Amino acid sequence: MFATISIMLFSSCTEHKQFFRGDVIGFSDEVETSYTTTSRGMFMNFKPQSAPYNLLNENDVTKMKYSIDKVPRGNNTSAYYAMELAAQRVKYIRKKIARNDPKTRYYIFLLTDGLDNSSPQVAKKDGRIMFSISPEKYQKRIQRKLKHAMGLWHKNEFEVYTLMYEGDDIEEAKRMNNMTDEQYDKILRNSMECFRYSSNGEAPELISANNFDSIIEKTKEKLKQTSYTFRVAKSYAGKKIRMNFKNNEGEEVTLTATLKKSLSSYSLTDVALSNGATATIKAISGDNINALFVIEDFQLKDGHAYYPKKSATTQDYEIQPGLWQRNSEYIEKTNEMINTYFILVIDGSRSLDGKNHDKNGFEEETDLAKEIMEIMME
Repeated sequence: MFATISIMLFSSCTEHKQFFRGDVIGFSDEVETSYTTTSRGMFMNFKPQSAPYNLLNENDVTKMKYSIDKVPRGNNTSAYYAMELAAQRVKYIRKKIARNDPKTRYYIFLLTDGLDNSSPQVAKKDGRIMFSISPEKYQKRIQRKLKHAMGLWHKNEFEVYTLMYEGDDIEEAKRMNNMTDEQYDKILRNSMECFRYSSNGEAPELISANNFDSIIEKTKEKLKQTSYTFRVAKSYAGKKIRMNFKNNEGEEVTLTATLKKSLSSYSLTDVALSNGATATIKAISGDNINALFVIEDFQLKDGHAYYPKKSATTQDYEIQPGLWQRNSEYIEKTNEMINTYFILVIDGSRSLDGKNHDKNGFEEETDLAKEIMEIMME
């Protein structure tokens, strides 16, 4: 290791304050983890694993960056197996470390430069599988593991981001097969489809480019898209509510919707945004009093991201058709931290450094991993 150092019911869930953890998995000829495990066999999650890095501790931040630099180098790519271990680790963290906290969000970031060529062999050697399986079956296996990471009754947000560097191997494959960029891009996206996942809504698209600067910019743009959480009292079920937002530039946007209750879950229907704004709105786990919703990809009609100023947000509800009243008890929590666990799955194959090993692709990839850490810590 390059490291340093049964499904629970809702009643056993624990809400954590300031939970921010991370791990690293490196892969090439082998797959190594920043955390220690007793076994990688079929029942690995029933055995103890060491704790993830606590990124509220500066010392652990330094250790995680050190783990990124120590990703093992080799000539092969075991991305499927690495992603399977990542999905299992997310499941372990949710159950054993976060204790099924309904508000914790989970992320996997896969950084790679090519297609898998050794996962079945490495997984079999580690005792993860008994018999070698085809790439197609392994792809389906990854999707199953990702879907099972959150369990049947948990609605935590869990997303996978795939970042791919189109290096010399990919350029050579295009030339050998006499393909256009568009043709090969389609094949590439289909082959990486197995890594895409979201527990709620559309999974993030593959981010790829032939230089790391472009990948960094695309990743920043995606990760920094505004995500804004607001609450609605469950007692307003069946009523229209109105959220009044204002950003630092004084631009105002109003969200109007009806709070709907279905059994024990809550949703917003007939959602309308003013001034041509657009957004994706999802329900997330609330508490006994409030239903919680998150607004993602909040944009003005000109395409610019919209960041509401929390201190300026107000909420109204309709007491009868056409008659609105201000919810004077609505106060935005300005210092609420989103509990987060993320894992960086990093390719260490030597192809990152070019056909003649005259490039510094691996160094640029590890810089990208650290950049993701910084963005998440913001």
